[in-house]
Amino acid sequence: MAYTSPALETILSNILRDIRNLQSEADIGTDSDNYVRSAAIAAAIEGLYQKIGWVYRQIFPDTADEEEVIHAAAIRGVPQKSAVAATATVQLKGATGVELLTGSTMKHLVSGEQFATKSSATIGVDGSTTVVVEAQSTGSALNHLTGDLIITSAPLGMSATATFLGETTGGVDKEKVESLLARLLEIIQKPPAGGADYDYARWAKEVDGVTDVLVLPKRRGAGTVDLVITANGGLPSAAVVANCQEYVRSQCSVIADVLVYVPTIRVVNAAALVELASGYKLADVQAAAQKAYESMLGALKPREMLKRSHIEAMINNLAGVVDRSVTAPGGNINASEDLALIGWIRPGAITLGLLE
Repeated sequence: MAYTSPALETILSNILRDIRNLQSEADIGTDSDNYVRSAAIAAAIEGLYQKIGWVYRQIFPDTADEEEVIHAAAIRGVPQKSAVAATATVQLKGATGVELLTGSTMKHLVSGEQFATKSSATIGVDGSTTVVVEAQSTGSALNHLTGDLIITSAPLGMSATATFLGETTGGVDKEKVESLLARLLEIIQKPPAGGADYDYARWAKEVDGVTDVLVLPKRRGAGTVDLVITANGGLPSAAVVANCQEYVRSQCSVIADVLVYVPTIRVVNAAALVELASGYKLADVQAAAQKAYESMLGALKPREMLKRSHIEAMINNLAGVVDRSVTAPGGNINASEDLALIGWIRPGAITLGLLE
């Protein structure tokens, strides 16, 4: 039976009742000394009951405060995961043979964020080379950066301007308590079994920078386990993949060929014609549609199909839309057309036009 703290009025009433039981002629009116003293005692007792109620809630992690969840998880060997810095590959240009040392810093021209090289790099005979850089600040806010950077102290013979090849990825915020609680409850409800499918999922999600994982046992034959990992709605960095591979192999007590990798991204754009109610502008509905489209596709996991009917329903639910006709895609979209690849559908752009 759940614990329930009595109300202040109930505590006060019980004290006054006991006084009257002990002394039938005692004055317990609201302006009596007995009432004043009893009210003060009842207030103190109510505080004790509230404390007991708080302690009761801390016993169970699913009702405990955030600090207590973190404490309980740490006791179980489930620490809160730290934030991870975003990484990217940049192109360097200069004279052949000029070297940029490991740890060299550079600043992104737009955001002003600092990055540092993860290894040394030497300009090749074609006058260029590439190197992986890591943001000096952690978190997902530095994902999706593109453009140029300025090398803080460029070596003689090397251009001071470096350019991102692609965009920064892999940045992950410090794990939220809700995620930590989910992992704690999982280990309570599914105790370690030395190599069950859920063991591999739990081990992978214990690694900083890994948000979710798809476990594929025996995909490459008997004794193999594939782990397809994702991070914050995007792809983790190569360093996170390597860390996850090493960590899972160190935890596994059975002989298994474990392979950790990321899914292949498939960006899907959409288009539709809509009829709008009076007073609604296409630009406003377009903005709402893009937000809803990103939310819907963002919830898809690797290997999950995008169903055209879901796009229709999403557009139909937008404020101001009276009728709609989805023109693209023409049907359901598989995560990958190549069975050898683990695809992951990600949102592109949705473009709306007016029905004639």
